[in-house]
Amino acid sequence: MRRASARGIAVVAAASALFGGAVALAPAALAAAPETGAITIAAPASVTAGDTFDVTISAPAATDLFAYELTIGFDPALISYDDATGSFPYGGFDSVSSGSGTVSFTHTRLGTSPGLTGSLSLITFSFTALTDGLADIDLESATFISSTSETATLGAPVTATTTVVAAPTPEPSATPEPSATPEPSATPTPSTSAEPASSEGSGPLAITGADAAVWIIAGLIAAAVIGLGVVLVLRRRAVTR
Repeated sequence: MRRASARGIAVVAAASALFGGAVALAPAALAAAPETGAITIAAPASVTAGDTFDVTISAPAATDLFAYELTIGFDPALISYDDATGSFPYGGFDSVSSGSGTVSFTHTRLGTSPGLTGSLSLITFSFTALTDGLADIDLESATFISSTSETATLGAPVTATTTVVAAPTPEPSATPEPSATPEPSATPTPSTSAEPASSEGSGPLAITGADAAVWIIAGLIAAAVIGLGVVLVLRRRAVTR
């Protein structure tokens, strides 16, 4: 994708015009395309659905990097760009634009500021993992501009892949079995109080009180009479012999 970004150039031109920039004043003899080295994308190897994670795009060997624009592509069904995230190099003007499955980052130095040199973190931003799958994060295109308005573009897309793992399903907690309700203790049946022996018998021969005494005396008298009769009979027999 060797084509200069018109938008990136427009940003640099506007910044230079506004701040009396070095682009228009730089001697032509010094003009040179910016260098970046092999662009890299750092992203976690795996994340869990629901997690937020950072991605960093770096230039390991920048030379006179005055402005740049980076366009990132991703699968919006697997990950989503977290709006308002983007950490650029200190100093200058930054902008972010995002759509469905794409986000672009632009950074430019201002006025007579020198271009950036050395190992640089060009942008750090965040995604949120949505569902399980292999999420490719592609640097689809990039345009780099020097302080003398020379441009360079990304030779080939750069890709990092993050595996999104489904969040574990929490096991339902075991419902505690209700403790056995203790059975109510049997209410002791009140013992039947022994009824006092009735002074009156239930049969026809039952006797009680004064009636009993009368019958006892009568019985003794009858027994005495019978005994006396027996004695008399015996005596009479003895006499008759």
